[in-house]
Amino acid sequence: MDFHSERDSAEVMKALEQGGALTKLLRTVVCESLPTIADLTIAIGILYWKFDIYVSLAMMFAFSIFIAAEIITSRYKVEPRRQFARAERQQARVMHQAIQGWTTVSYFNMFNFERKRFGKTVDAKLAADFTWGVRNFTLQGIVELIIPFTFFTLSAMAIRNISLGRSKPGDFTFLVQYWDYLIYPLIWLSHEYRDVMQYLIDAERLLALLQTKPAVVDKEGAYSIGAVDGHVRFENVQFCYDERKTTIKAVSICAKPGETIALVGATGAGKSTVSKLLLRFYDITSGRISIDDHDIRDITLDSLRNVIGVVPQDPLLFNGTILENLRYAKPSATFSDIISACQASAIHDRILSFPDGYKTKVGEQGVKLSGGEVQRLAVARVILKDPSILILDEATSAIDTHTESNIQRALDAFKNKRKRTSFVIAHRLSTIVGADQILVFDEGRIVERGTHEELVKYGGVYAQLWSKQTGTPDVVEEEEEGGK
Repeated sequence: MDFHSERDSAEVMKALEQGGALTKLLRTVVCESLPTIADLTIAIGILYWKFDIYVSLAMMFAFSIFIAAEIITSRYKVEPRRQFARAERQQARVMHQAIQGWTTVSYFNMFNFERKRFGKTVDAKLAADFTWGVRNFTLQGIVELIIPFTFFTLSAMAIRNISLGRSKPGDFTFLVQYWDYLIYPLIWLSHEYRDVMQYLIDAERLLALLQTKPAVVDKEGAYSIGAVDGHVRFENVQFCYDERKTTIKAVSICAKPGETIALVGATGAGKSTVSKLLLRFYDITSGRISIDDHDIRDITLDSLRNVIGVVPQDPLLFNGTILENLRYAKPSATFSDIISACQASAIHDRILSFPDGYKTKVGEQGVKLSGGEVQRLAVARVILKDPSILILDEATSAIDTHTESNIQRALDAFKNKRKRTSFVIAHRLSTIVGADQILVFDEGRIVERGTHEELVKYGGVYAQLWSKQTGTPDVVEEEEEGGK
């Protein structure tokens, strides 16, 4: 969870794309560099055969100087190439944000702003590319000056051997005619080294991402939990996103199989964090969370999340058909299973009203559907999964009262179908009146707990929230008036 919350998705995607350079790197080293080294070895052997060991040693010395010069000059090209790769990722990030947030751009009529912002990233990328290109070709030209000096040296040594009678005049002709074949491996290796450095820099960000260790992993010896009854316990749980501030403070919850636990409170009180801790998106700082007396840190993440179903506040639909998005919850589901789930979430008739029915394309993030339709599909998806533990995070927040009533009845029937433990996070208190236990959160603590009737009678935070939402007189005020 930390990995995704702290990184820009577009930058990660671009880093993965740039990581394709690793494939090029492998191909260059294995398929191209090794045969070239063999060619160079043969070239040195031919020089030794045609002339003498000094000519071949001169070629080996030139090879060493050439590669050393390439390595030294490459140091001055690393930072420009790194800046180019960084500018490329920044361009992708700005472009992705503008495309993904096109509705917000339209609402605020910020097309000119986005055009200028993207233009700046393009200019930065072109400037970085130009800087790298100039430095690359300048240093390349300096290094390749070694080639004519090598030819001059070998020619002088060949002429000397001919004058001393050690070689024939035809050998010099051979050297001139086959010079390109002799020097080709050297030039090629130089270019290959340059490309290898470029590929490594381009893949630098991906390599850094691959070295990132997940904050939450299966512990050694973790086991699969299998089917569960749904007895969930939070025992004196504490958690913080930032060490400087504790988010969840000494929270204890006991949910028996089949019970509905409602979590209410102001925004930022810690309600959604509790659900993330149960899913083990984060590990708790202290305390214990267990399911059927199994500490969730002792079981595999895969088996843990298989027994939990979630309807989030902002459900995400993939850019596919309604049928594909529903089957995402259960790939093996039959069409009749899907229809039953959609009928239960009061979306079946609406789907049939679309020209393409269940094959209707929903668009990216469900943009072609209304907020209520997206949320009802999310409810249908969790019904299809049929989990033992259910988390509803404002599951009916974007739905009208009539549809909310239908979905609430469907969810009640779904929960009562078998013993299904439910955690309901809600701001609309009318949806959790029938909960077995209501927990009122304030600044990460549970300040009140009980049934609806008990909390209203108590006259605390919950009673005030209920009074504001229903428009009924505050309980405390009524009691004071009764005392007078």
